[in-house]
Amino acid sequence: MIKHFLAWLLFTWAIAAVSLWSGKQVYDAELQAKTLDRHENLITAAQTMIREHLLVAVQDARLLAEQASTLGYPFANEEKIKNLFLDSSRIFGRYDQIRIISREGQERLRINATSVGPVYAHASELQNKHQRYYIQQGLTLDVGQVYLSPLDLNIEHGELERPFKPVIRLVSPIAQTNEEPGDLLVLNLRASAILNQFISLFPASDRAMLLNAEGYWMVNHFPQNEWGWMRNLPEQTVSTWNPHLWQIIEDTREGVTVVEDNLFSFSWMDIGNIYSKTSAARYLTNLGLVSDLSASQWIVLVQSAPEGWQEGAIYRKPWFQAALAGLFMLLAAIAYLASRNRQIAKEKTRLRQEQLKNFQDLYENAPIGYITLTQGGLITNINKQAIEYLGYSREELVGRKKLEDLAATNERNKTSSLMEQILKDEIRYFRIIMQSKTGDELVMSCSASSRVGKERTIELSRFSLQNVTEQARLEQKLLDLARKDPLTGIDNRRSFSEKADQELARSHRTGASLTAIALDIDFFKKINDSYGHNAGDEVLKTLAKHCRNALRRTDIFARFGGEEFVILLPDTPLEQGLQKAERLREMLAAAPTEITSGETIRFTASFGVAERAEQHQQIEDLLSAADQALYKAKRTGRNRVCTA
Repeated sequence: MIKHFLAWLLFTWAIAAVSLWSGKQVYDAELQAKTLDRHENLITAAQTMIREHLLVAVQDARLLAEQASTLGYPFANEEKIKNLFLDSSRIFGRYDQIRIISREGQERLRINATSVGPVYAHASELQNKHQRYYIQQGLTLDVGQVYLSPLDLNIEHGELERPFKPVIRLVSPIAQTNEEPGDLLVLNLRASAILNQFISLFPASDRAMLLNAEGYWMVNHFPQNEWGWMRNLPEQTVSTWNPHLWQIIEDTREGVTVVEDNLFSFSWMDIGNIYSKTSAARYLTNLGLVSDLSASQWIVLVQSAPEGWQEGAIYRKPWFQAALAGLFMLLAAIAYLASRNRQIAKEKTRLRQEQLKNFQDLYENAPIGYITLTQGGLITNINKQAIEYLGYSREELVGRKKLEDLAATNERNKTSSLMEQILKDEIRYFRIIMQSKTGDELVMSCSASSRVGKERTIELSRFSLQNVTEQARLEQKLLDLARKDPLTGIDNRRSFSEKADQELARSHRTGASLTAIALDIDFFKKINDSYGHNAGDEVLKTLAKHCRNALRRTDIFARFGGEEFVILLPDTPLEQGLQKAERLREMLAAAPTEITSGETIRFTASFGVAERAEQHQQIEDLLSAADQALYKAKRTGRNRVCTA
C-alpha cells in the first residue's frame, strides 16, 4: 500500500514537475517575445528621434550659412549677423556654440549659450581650431553642403571640458560674393539633450546603450564606462565586456540574442542618413549632408536582465510559490490549475482595463491636440490641448462642429477634401490654418489617419494638431531675409536670378519681348563722402520706393549691390523699355531725399536698356548688354538713357 502510494506520488510529482517546467518555458518565451517586441519598437523610436534632431540641425546650419552670405559676410552687416546668431541661439536653444571660423582655423565670431542666455564672446576668448578634424573636413565642402561630425566631448584649449559636454558639430561654408566657399559656420549641437531623450524612451527594466562603430559606449547605465576613447580607456568597450556579444553585433546589422538569460537587441544606424524614417523625409530635397561613413555609424543596444524581463512574472510571486508547494503535496492539483487559469484571465482583464485607462489618459492629457472624427468630419471627441488651442468648450465642438468649420476661410476646401485623401494613404502630414473662437488664425502641424472598413469607408478618423504659428512665422522671416535686400526691401540678386531665368525661358519659348534695364546712381560716392553713409542709404531707399511704385506687378526689380539696380520688363519691346526708363529717370531726378540733418538731397541716375535677342541664351547675356548701355550713358554725361 505504501509502495503504491509512493509510486503514484512520485509519478504525479514527475508529471506535475514536467508540465510546470514546460509551461514555464512557454511562458518565458512569451515574456521574452514581448520584451524583444518592446525593444524593437523603442529602438525604432530612438532612431527616429535622433534623426529628427539631426535633420533640424542640418536645416539650421544651411539656413544660417545662407543668411550670413545674404547679409554680406564678412564685408558688411557684421552687427546684423551677430544679432542673427544671438537670436537663433536664443530661439533654437539647442546649440552650445554658434561660430564663424576662418579657413585658417581662427574663430572670428562666437556665440556661447549660458544659463542667462546667449553671450557674444570677446576677442580674447577666441581660439584657433585649425588642427580640429571638423575644420579640416569643412575646408573640403562646397557651398550648400553641411558636414556632420561624430559625437564626442567638447575640447577647450586642448583639454576635455568638465563636466563632460557631448557635442555634434555641423559645419557649412559661407558663400562669398563670387559664390566660392568662404569662412566656415560651425554649430555645436548639444548632444546631451538627444542622449537624455534617448535614455528616457526606455523603461527602467531595459538598459539602453548607445555605441559608436568601435564599440565604445556613448550611453551606458554606468556613466564611468562612457567616452572611453576620449578618456584614453581602451578597455571600456563592448568587445572587452562581452566578446561574444560584440562578435554578433559586428557580423549583423540588427538582431537579437540571449546571453546567460540576458536579452539583447541591437541595431546599427547611420546618423548621416537623416532622411530615413523621419516625419518630414518624404517632403525634403537633398540637404547636402556630408559625414564620415565610419564615424556616423552608431549602434543602439538594449539589454534586459532576467530580473527585468521576468519582472512581474507570475512564478516570482509568493502566492504562486505557495500554491506550487500545495500542488506538490497533491492537495487539489486540478483545482489549483483551474484557479491559476482564472487568475491569469483576471490579470489580463485588469491589464486591459489599466491599458485602456492609460490610453484614455494619454489621449486626454497629451501635449499635442487630438481630435476624433466620423467619416463626414464631425468631431466626436477632442482632448484638452486641442480645446486650449481653439478656445472653444468641449460642448461647443463634440457632435456640433465639423473639422472644416474650424479651418480658416481659404483653407476649408482643402480641409473638406481631406477625408477622401486619407482613404488613399495610411497617414498624412500637412499644415493647415485654423481659426480659434476669438478669430485668431493658427498655423497647425497636423497628421491624420483613419480606420478604413472592407467597403473602403472610414469607420473612424484620428487627427492630431500642434500649434506651430511662431515657427511658421520665423520660417517665413528667414525665407524673406534670404530673398530680399535688407536695406530696400526689394529682391536681391539670388531672387532676381530665379525669376529672370523663368521669364527668359518663357520669352525664348513664346517669342514674347523681354527688356532689361540696368541703372545706378550718378556720383553716389560723392553723396556718401559729403553726407555720410546713412544719407546714402536713404537715397537708395528713395530710388527703390519710387521705382517700385512706378513698375508693374509683373516687372522684376532687384538691387544687385551698392548703387546698382536691375529691372526686367516681361512682354515689353525695346521702344517701350526706353520710354519706361526715361520716365523713371525724370521721376528720380525730381525726387528729393530728406536726411536726418534736415537737408534735402537730389540725385540723378543713368540707365542702360537692352532687349532680348537670339544670342542672349542666358540672363547674364541680356544683363551684360544692358550694362554696356549703362556704361555708354555714364561716358556720355550721366543722367540719361542709352541702348547697347
